[in-house]
Amino acid sequence: MGESNTAVKEQAARRETSAATLGALKIHQTWMWRKSGLVLSFMIALATAVLSLTAIPPEAISIEGLDKAYHFAGFLLIIFPLIVTDSRRWYWAVPLVILYGGAIELIQPTVGRSAEWLDFGANVTGVLAGAALAEILHDRIHRSVFDESPLSAQEQAAREAEQMEAVRRELMDELRVVLREELGGVPHAGPERPVGPSPAEDAAAQGAGPEGQAPVRLSVVGKSGGRSG
Repeated sequence: MGESNTAVKEQAARRETSAATLGALKIHQTWMWRKSGLVLSFMIALATAVLSLTAIPPEAISIEGLDKAYHFAGFLLIIFPLIVTDSRRWYWAVPLVILYGGAIELIQPTVGRSAEWLDFGANVTGVLAGAALAEILHDRIHRSVFDESPLSAQEQAAREAEQMEAVRRELMDELRVVLREELGGVPHAGPERPVGPSPAEDAAAQGAGPEGQAPVRLSVVGKSGGRSG
């Protein structure tokens, strides 16, 4: 019994260790995925700031409104990695990046650039478009990165049935081990002799007197003085 309990406990401990290892690996991968989004967005934000605060001659922009497209694309690229790696960042990342774009527009006049409301509008539009696009593609990109293909209802039911069958087989194996240990420890004794005298001894004891003599038949004298046998 003790050995069977030890085996069951060891199997349970191995299952718990395996589950804990897989869980830790999953947490580490998720953490790295989220950190990569932060690092990438930070690098793009620095590059955008450098380009936005660098003095550009007017003749360098040959197409009217092309700088607005640059603003839009730059801030779309800033917000996209933040949201696509963790959609919960929407609530603080979107306002923060919009404020970042406004701060750049306020600093631009000090470096020979002009601050324009249209540029700020392009920044805000790029932020909102990038956040919406990242939110739409979040689940698909997450599955492709972590190799998580969506399962249909039938596949999900089949997987659950396989898991239940595996659990049932494991429980049956453990039950067989316990029963084998229990049955192996029961001693196999012969038929026990009944306690007490045998029927022949009982009959002999009833036929004998207190000292082993035959019982004496006494006559009873009635009121009439007669003798009855």
